[in-house]
Amino acid sequence: MKSTTALRKITALRRKIRIVQGGQGAGKTIAILMLIANHASSTPNREIIIASEELTKMRLTVIKDFIKVMKGFGVWSDRNFINGTLYRFPNGSFIKFIGLDKADIGKGLRCHVIYFNELNKIGWETYREAASRADAVYADFNPNADFYAHTELIPRDDCDFIKLTFKDNEYLGEGEREEIMRYYTSGYDEKGDVKNKYWANLWKVYGLGEVGSLQGVVFENWDTVEEMPAGAKLIGTGLDWGYNDPTAIVQIWESDGVRYWDEVLYKSGMVNSQIAEHIKAEKIQGQIWADSAEPKSIEELRREGIRIAATDKGKDSIMFGIDKIQRQKFYVTARSTNLIYELRNYVWATDKTGKSLNKPVDANNHAIDGPRYVYTMHGKYSGSYSFSSG
Repeated sequence: MKSTTALRKITALRRKIRIVQGGQGAGKTIAILMLIANHASSTPNREIIIASEELTKMRLTVIKDFIKVMKGFGVWSDRNFINGTLYRFPNGSFIKFIGLDKADIGKGLRCHVIYFNELNKIGWETYREAASRADAVYADFNPNADFYAHTELIPRDDCDFIKLTFKDNEYLGEGEREEIMRYYTSGYDEKGDVKNKYWANLWKVYGLGEVGSLQGVVFENWDTVEEMPAGAKLIGTGLDWGYNDPTAIVQIWESDGVRYWDEVLYKSGMVNSQIAEHIKAEKIQGQIWADSAEPKSIEELRREGIRIAATDKGKDSIMFGIDKIQRQKFYVTARSTNLIYELRNYVWATDKTGKSLNKPVDANNHAIDGPRYVYTMHGKYSGSYSFSSG
C-alpha cells in the first residue's frame, strides 16, 4: 500500500464527522479503508462498521477493496473473515460490513467508527439513525447533485470536509487518468467554452470533484423555501406505503396560486397502527390519498377514524401525474430533507444507448409518489385548512 495525497489529506481530518467529496479515481475509498484497517489492527477492541446502500454491491466494490488493502498490509487471514461480512482481528477489534437497504438495520448499532461508502445513495433517516451512535464517522461520495451532506452535515461545527480529485491519487492508472481527461475534451472547446453539457457535467463531477447535476432529472420546476407562507390553504395529503422502504407522507398547500410541498413523515419499519398514531399526533387534517395497491392498509386507517382514500390508478397513471406536476413551478419547505433528496435524484430511465424510455426509474420516489396522488385526485374532495408549522 502506497501513500497518496488523498491519504494524507484524509488523515489530517480530526473532527467527529469526516466528509470526503471526490471525483473519479481520487482514491478516497482506498485511503479511508487503509486508515480504518490500521486503526482496527493497532487499537484493541474497536467495533467498526462499513455501510453502503446494498450488501450485494459492496461485495464487488468496497469489500473487494478492503481485501486488497489488508493483503497489501500483509495482515490478511482467510479464517478471520467470517461469512464474507465480518473480519475479526487478533486484538479483539472487528470490522462489520452491512447493507442499509433493509428496514431498521441501522437502528441500535453502536460502534466506535462507522464509514458510509457512497453516502449520497443512503437516505437521511438511515444515515442519522446509524451515525448518531458512533464515536467517529467517515463518509465519501461522488457529487452528482446536492443532498443532505451539503445542507445538514458540512455546516456542522463537528464536521471536517474536503474535496479530492484524480490529481490527489499519484498511483492512478494512466488509462483511467486519460479517460477522465477525455470528459473535459469532450465537454469543452479550445476556448474553454461548453460544447457538450453532458460531458461538461461529467468533468465537473468526476474530474473536478464539484457538485454537478444528474442527467435527465424528472422535475426541474421547483425550488426550496424556508417556511410555508402564512395563510396557505391545504390542497391534500399524499401517503406512500412502505416498510422496508420508508412510509412517506407529504402535504400539498397553496398560496396565491402557488403550490408548496411539506414532508411530514419519512420513516422505515412502520406498521399501520404506528402510521395512524403519527397522523393523529401530528394532527394531519383533510383528505389523505394513498396507493390503491394496499386496500387492507387503507381500510385499517379508516377504522382508526382517518379520512383516507385510494388514488385512481390505471394505464399511464404515473406519467399522467408527472405531467400535472410539471405544469407549474412549486416550492418545497427546507425541512423536507428526504423529499428534496428524492427530487434531486428522481431521473428518467434510459436504454443502453442513453435514449430516454419516457418513464422514470423506479427509485427515489417514496416521498414523490404521495404528491403525485394529490395532483391526480385534487378536485374530488374540497376542503380548506390554514397552514400551521406546529
